[in-house]
Amino acid sequence: MLVGCATHFLSSSGTLPDVSESQSIESEENLPRGILLIEEYHALGVAISSALRKFAPLHVVKVAHDFAEAEKFAATLRPELFVLDIDPPPGGEIDFLRAISARYPGARLLLIAPGVSAQLRGEQETAGAIHLFEKPFDLAEFGVAVQSLVRPRNGASTSRRTLRRLNLLDLAEVKCLTLGSTVLRLDSAAGSGVIHFQKGEIVHAATETGHGEEALREMAGWPLDRISETELPAAFPRTIDANWPELLLPMLRELEAGEPQTQPSAAERLTAEPPRTGKKILVIDDTELLLIFVAEVLAQADPGFRITTALSGGEGLRLATSEPPDLILLDYSLTDTTGNKICQALLENEATGRIPVLMMSGHPTELARTAEEYGNVVATLPKPFLSGALVKAVENALTAGPLPAPTPATKVAPKTAPAPESSAPLPNGHTPGGDGSAANGESPVSESADLPPPPPSPAVAPSAVPEVPASPPASEIPAAATSPAAARSTGATDLFARGTTIFVTIPFDVVTLNLTATLRTASARLEPISRFAAIEMADGIRFDAGFQLGAVELARDRTIHSLRLVPTRQPVPLPAAASSFAIGRIQIEPSQHNLELKAAPERSMRVQLTAPFRLNAIELSNQFEVCTILLEGHGREVWLRNRPGESGTTFTIEEVELDPAGELRALFVRPTLA
Repeated sequence: MLVGCATHFLSSSGTLPDVSESQSIESEENLPRGILLIEEYHALGVAISSALRKFAPLHVVKVAHDFAEAEKFAATLRPELFVLDIDPPPGGEIDFLRAISARYPGARLLLIAPGVSAQLRGEQETAGAIHLFEKPFDLAEFGVAVQSLVRPRNGASTSRRTLRRLNLLDLAEVKCLTLGSTVLRLDSAAGSGVIHFQKGEIVHAATETGHGEEALREMAGWPLDRISETELPAAFPRTIDANWPELLLPMLRELEAGEPQTQPSAAERLTAEPPRTGKKILVIDDTELLLIFVAEVLAQADPGFRITTALSGGEGLRLATSEPPDLILLDYSLTDTTGNKICQALLENEATGRIPVLMMSGHPTELARTAEEYGNVVATLPKPFLSGALVKAVENALTAGPLPAPTPATKVAPKTAPAPESSAPLPNGHTPGGDGSAANGESPVSESADLPPPPPSPAVAPSAVPEVPASPPASEIPAAATSPAAARSTGATDLFARGTTIFVTIPFDVVTLNLTATLRTASARLEPISRFAAIEMADGIRFDAGFQLGAVELARDRTIHSLRLVPTRQPVPLPAAASSFAIGRIQIEPSQHNLELKAAPERSMRVQLTAPFRLNAIELSNQFEVCTILLEGHGREVWLRNRPGESGTTFTIEEVELDPAGELRALFVRPTLA
């Protein structure tokens, strides 16, 4: 647990030091630009900091494990971005945020927290000082967020908020995300007031003149002069019943509307500028930060570009039809549809059928498949991408011009033949350059190893499954083996024999339990905690690399037919299991089971699930590096454990649920009958 050690940021009187921005800039002008990550878990800190260095190569990245260490590292940098993981809740975060907002008002804060809804993430670009990111997160989207927040500024402020705008509602939002039960007291020149939090919900607010929502709204604009935090008493008034997002978001918008606008936002600058006459580009993506990043990069590359953005596929199609652009930048996974369906709709419309599409995605399988099947996809751009790669891809697509007009005998339609070699980097970032960057602007094409067909083999009996060893400490996990030579050096030579049995272990949350009349488990719904997995051979040999879950294909009976694993450059330890289960809802289901228990948002049971697979193929790069491992499902039986070192209990997969991108969303399992 992080310790509330932000007191070193404060003066001896307990108030914030009086440090002007000009003094701060003068004293720090010779320090390197930096990113400061505050992460309690050492292994996760290593993984996130490695990603930060990749996404922001011009910045010095420091990792602090508590607030006292953060203070020490901040003094050696010009922090432009603070990345704070509040899962688990650190304690002392309110004092820390007030301190850094006073000391580094021009910096930005990226807060990593569980339970961040799409609505909350959308609001982060229009109100408040905090940029939110949901945990667990997709690495590509995380890279987009980081790149957007640390981009060099061209002298004008954008809509991305800085710590200068930190207000009471931001601090209340943090207490809600940490599921806190506490009392915040604010004393300022404008007045005094209190806010009560119970398990992450605001239940009471009061000032000298009133209470409830109006009191909270009154305090929203007060300066953060002095704030104290005490424990929530056993008995407290309840004057607020609304859920905290519904309560805070309208107030944040009201606060934003009431602030004087000294500098226009990015959107306002675009509308205020004289009409542009260059190429028209439409960007379709449901991530606000990516839209801002792309718009700013392209505007700097060519001030003449006319850039339009859309946050959904439906809006993008409407804009493409009403004002056809010269190029469409399209994300594959959207909230309302998928990129391949957008491509199909564009091809079927005579007004949009010749518009070239540059497809963007963090899912390499879907990216390659769409490029192969749809003739209007002229290039692909895997997320995360750097600004140089974006500009080059856009310039190449615009130089090529619109698609050829279809002949009278044929119409532009999805491709029926395999596409030419893709220019996309490999899924794990391997390229001829060896460091994730392309050589001579080109990237290699994946190749499938020429392996013989798998021999028939009997089903694996539960007794034949070895006990799954506990995950080693992060300090004992060696670097990832991402090439056949490296893998063979670990003793895992048999991994490359097609048909080999491989056991994949994935961490899950138990979000729902169905119990029988005798209170035995009848079935359970499991949702993945993260996208990382560990694998080992049937003889117990562990493979020395980390792996990320890729696309899943289902069989007719809704079980897993195939699974793709993408090696990572560093092994990522699986989250620890937890046997406790906080009940959030109890429901009677007479038609199916006697009792259904749903986990409370603040805590669900964590298990590690191990399933057998057969090796189908290994995709290699031109440099003979492993870029994808394709596995075939091998039966319905899996093994669950919730304590390290246990052999586990046998369950049967009833159904597999996928998200729109074809990735694993949930498993429904039931205990295997003896």
